[in-house]
Amino acid sequence: MKYDEVIKSIGGCGRYQIFILNAVYICTIFDGLQIGTMVFIIPDIKHRCAIPGLPNDTYEVQSEAHAKLIKEYIPEETVDGKDVYRKCHLFGNTTLQGNQTLDTCNKWVYDKSIFETTLTTEFNLVCHREWLSDQVFTVFFAGYLVAMLGCGWLSDRLGRKTIIISALMLQGSAGILSSQIQNYTAILILRFLTAIGGAGSYVPSVVFGSEISSLRHRTNASLIIQIYYTVGLFLVTLMGFFVRQWKLVALLSSLPSIPFAIIYIWAIPESPRWLLATNKKKKAEIVLNRIAEVNKRDFNLTNEEIEISGTSDRTVRLWKIFLVPKLLKITLIMMFNWCVVSFVYYGLVLNTEHLSGDIYLNFFFGALVEIPAYIVCMLLLNRIGRKKLYLIFMVSASISGILTIFPFMYASDDLQWITTMLAILSKLFITGTFGIIYLHTCELYPTVVRNGALGAHSTFARLGGAVSPFIMQLRNLAPGKFGDSLPLLSMGLVCMLAGFSYLFLPETNNKPMDDTFDDVLKKTSTREKDAQELEVQAALNPST
Repeated sequence: MKYDEVIKSIGGCGRYQIFILNAVYICTIFDGLQIGTMVFIIPDIKHRCAIPGLPNDTYEVQSEAHAKLIKEYIPEETVDGKDVYRKCHLFGNTTLQGNQTLDTCNKWVYDKSIFETTLTTEFNLVCHREWLSDQVFTVFFAGYLVAMLGCGWLSDRLGRKTIIISALMLQGSAGILSSQIQNYTAILILRFLTAIGGAGSYVPSVVFGSEISSLRHRTNASLIIQIYYTVGLFLVTLMGFFVRQWKLVALLSSLPSIPFAIIYIWAIPESPRWLLATNKKKKAEIVLNRIAEVNKRDFNLTNEEIEISGTSDRTVRLWKIFLVPKLLKITLIMMFNWCVVSFVYYGLVLNTEHLSGDIYLNFFFGALVEIPAYIVCMLLLNRIGRKKLYLIFMVSASISGILTIFPFMYASDDLQWITTMLAILSKLFITGTFGIIYLHTCELYPTVVRNGALGAHSTFARLGGAVSPFIMQLRNLAPGKFGDSLPLLSMGLVCMLAGFSYLFLPETNNKPMDDTFDDVLKKTSTREKDAQELEVQAALNPST
């Protein structure tokens, strides 16, 4: 009996799978918390130079005398028709009327109407130090990249459960330490380690969900995990709104990881499919019999009844995905799409603070639209397939992003909500592609390298994520509203390219997953043989 038939026989997605998957997927909430935290701990804050000799200076005007001092020391400039304070300069000589010089400053005051404390304000990451704020995002996504390079391979070698628990411990401990340390370099290192922990638990959880569910329920199992991630975004929005101090936000986001890692030691089993693929059949039999027992299925498994291609050689030959012609084409296309999806998704997340309206409401609605995106995927993926739905989502995200140039350029300030709406729509569509590409990747690769392949592609995704903070700098390439539209416009254009490249991938809807490279080669040989037979038949019967 094939593995997929076994899972179906013992309850494709019975009460045991529902319990285990919900337990495992909780850890993805913590990943959503860490990603969302980045928006609220290091935002772009309004600031100006501090007035020399005024110890109680604030960004907010305190009195008429204070307003007079600000006017005397702080120059103004016109941005999009509005007079605003210069952020990095002050008048160096205020005694000579009409002959004032501008000096750069090294002390600032910040607008605290939205955030009380942030990394930006605590370490003065503004003006000539502004580039350091981008390093927080870059280092964080670099941690994701390292996790994808290492944790995918380790998960295929050591098992899904082991890596999930280890990664959660790392995420929690590094996140807690980062909220307590005063050294900026140390914080960067700890955010790097926090990201490794987050990604290291997330990817094996996605694979675990697809491996413990039957063919019929695989789609929903792989998509529900994305909803848990979105729950993390909701929670961090609430934390950001009620707790406006970055240290406390970072601490609360990291605390739950450690107790859940300890609970997982006893609460969750190892993936039975991985156990079978690595010839640990006795352990796999125990897990599968336990599933059948809890699901109240009268089905007793033996080693002989489970037919799955395995190997006693535990060396994960991930490099083979570049040698098998069929997998090479798939790999190249998926690398590009993973990079684009991540680049656009995180670009839209980071762009939230630059949209008109309240940052907390914008972030909340940006998270809210992810729920219908995943629901649409669950309803339609098995009906119209992975490729078609992915293309629909990606082209829609592209159109939404490109259209933002028009309200940016031609709409008045009171109509800039249109830009916000289009950006949120883009978030909805790109979220759908994220859900699809995770599932499709799991289905395209055999069990022996599934986690490693997902990790490899996620590596390219993190390259896109690492670039996303710098996409915000595109607004500096052109003045005024056209420059403001460039980030969303560029994201829309790359979405279009990625969507059409996806047409060249095979459809995996309602098809069993391969277990080894031999399974892939057999399918390829069968198709080649069928094609040759058709050519022979066509030659013998020209009329057909």
